[in-house]
Amino acid sequence: MPQQTYVFRAELVGFEGVRRTVTVHDDLTLVDLHYALQSAFGWDDDHLYSFWLSGAFWGDEDGHYMHPFHAISSDPPGKSACARLDELDLSEGQQLAYVFDFASEWRVALTLMQKRAVEGRAAARCIERVGVAPRLRADLHRPEPAPDTGQTTQEFVALMSDEGDAA
Repeated sequence: MPQQTYVFRAELVGFEGVRRTVTVHDDLTLVDLHYALQSAFGWDDDHLYSFWLSGAFWGDEDGHYMHPFHAISSDPPGKSACARLDELDLSEGQQLAYVFDFASEWRVALTLMQKRAVEGRAAARCIERVGVAPRLRADLHRPEPAPDTGQTTQEFVALMSDEGDAA
């Protein structure tokens, strides 16, 4: 079966008009999707996070995948975000929920927009940025609204056209 890339729309809950589009190859993991989201929103990576495949924040445990350290330190142990995307039986249109930094609880509503065939090396990247993501305040680790310039930007990696990954 040819490799696929998953195209996710990521909407920052509580910040109208702030969204990203990220692509992640299917042989990568939820950890890789987490890193793509971190990069896309301009966040650091020193906090725990979780995904819920049901699309409901703090939803059922069956579809709950968490930071690998958190997964092994939970009692009972949970499902690790080291799970590969191609093993999760995700379908186009499926909603996922992602929470980053449990104290501040940044919520991102994800939608799997498309699965498409791709060739080339495994990659995860942001292909579209809309709106300005709030910054994380270093002193309180809480979102701080960034000035809204109303500008939409698109970020494309040069290899995209070679990999058939252009939007």
